[in-house]
Amino acid sequence: MARQKSYDRKEAVDVAMKTFWQKGYTNVGVRQIERETSINRFALQTEFGGKEGLFLEALESYLKLSQETALLPLKGRGLDGICEFFELLVTSPESMEKSDGEDTRIYGCLMVNTVIENVDLGSKEIQKVTTAHYNGMQRSFEHCLEIAKRQGEIGPQFNVVAAARYLLTFAMGIEVYVRMIGNVSAAREQVDFAMEEVKNWRV
Repeated sequence: MARQKSYDRKEAVDVAMKTFWQKGYTNVGVRQIERETSINRFALQTEFGGKEGLFLEALESYLKLSQETALLPLKGRGLDGICEFFELLVTSPESMEKSDGEDTRIYGCLMVNTVIENVDLGSKEIQKVTTAHYNGMQRSFEHCLEIAKRQGEIGPQFNVVAAARYLLTFAMGIEVYVRMIGNVSAAREQVDFAMEEVKNWRV
């Protein structure tokens, strides 16, 4: 007789995502996964391929949520979209990270946290996910800047690729800073300063 599941897969993955986000991959043990998600050791191994498999699925869930919410301002817009994206990083109480009355943005960005942690872990599978995410994020910034160029907001010789890399690096740095300080609003001054620079890109 087949074992009956004692958990809902999507709910369990979402709980695991928040747990990994708060504590990091290394600091979450199998017992904690069992306790918080109701996924037992057997199911963890057979249905997810172990702890790393669950973590990868949690990352994919985070990325889907990010595409639907945090990255939305970057879709089909120019410099204003870029400014709104960074504004939401430090002000929006309804951003994707708001859940169960807790602003989990104080944990930083799960993807940034994972990039840093994976320096020691050395997981190629995790690296594939994080690299794909940040390549996609850079392309989103490039797309915004190309729109800005077509609309005449920035000059024809503007270095779109270099600017997109700058924006990506700045976004990652803000997330690390927020995680370190534990206060989203602490990054307000830096974001305001950087967005004034972005506005100065206009011709």
